[in-house]
Amino acid sequence: MYISFVNDFDDIEIKIEPAILYPANYGELIVHFNPENRNFGKISDMILLNIKFANKQHLGELIFNANIIEDFSALTPAEKANPPIISVDNKTLNLKDLNPEELRTEVIEIENKGTRDLYIRNIQTSDEGFSIVPSKFVVGPGKKKSFNITVTPNHGVSKIKSIITIISNDPEHSIIGFTIIAKVNQPAEVSSKNMLNEINIKIANSILQNSKGENDLVILDIRTEDEYNNGCIEDAVNINFYDSNFKKIIKLMDKQKTYLVYCQSGIRSKKAVELMSKMGFRKIYHMHEGIEGWKAQRLKLIDPDK
Repeated sequence: MYISFVNDFDDIEIKIEPAILYPANYGELIVHFNPENRNFGKISDMILLNIKFANKQHLGELIFNANIIEDFSALTPAEKANPPIISVDNKTLNLKDLNPEELRTEVIEIENKGTRDLYIRNIQTSDEGFSIVPSKFVVGPGKKKSFNITVTPNHGVSKIKSIITIISNDPEHSIIGFTIIAKVNQPAEVSSKNMLNEINIKIANSILQNSKGENDLVILDIRTEDEYNNGCIEDAVNINFYDSNFKKIIKLMDKQKTYLVYCQSGIRSKKAVELMSKMGFRKIYHMHEGIEGWKAQRLKLIDPDK
């Protein structure tokens, strides 16, 4: 087995020892991360791996997640004895009467119960549907300040759940999570038709068998061309998730049809179906175990070139 990397990062150094693994051997993947040029807060990077075995190439994924906070080991004894203390009254926000395409802004208050200035280093969420202003500010001792969370739900989205991460200089609670939950009102004729279903391999195979010969179901393989050519589900259409035009291509597809979406292991397809749902696609099946799960069940794959 030969392993190499596809993409490079200035602040992430990765070593594979050894680069060639022989049968029954073990190796190590060593990651060195330098956060010096990164902002405070949560980061997530996808590292792509080229894995070659049995004379075939496969593309793998390594998801790198980290929370960047300040170094509290440098605090003086006096600073440790008199820290800032962050306080948020309610760490869960339930939004009611939310409507599609309707702008909603909520005000969240943060209190500093400590004796030194509380620095809010960063407030962020990975959900593109939310905006947070301001994301950085200072709260004096015994004072309160607020930030605004704004959301505009898309058509076809019936539920929202997002984690807001707050990074501060409170040594005991430098990272706190704030959860937003909402149920979006949908017109009856839309709600009944919008479905985003997480399905396992057995259900996916049943859907495919029962839909043979029908044009309403689109089987969407979002892996790379090489992965697709190494074996795909019969009649699957390949659109590479990493293609710079992926969003544009998906946007042009027929939103009235039913889609069964899969990738190699379920990571890329999860992001894809979330994107499609926001775009207004009405019925999506997500085969969350991916082709790896399909192969584990010894189900048929075809060569698309034949």
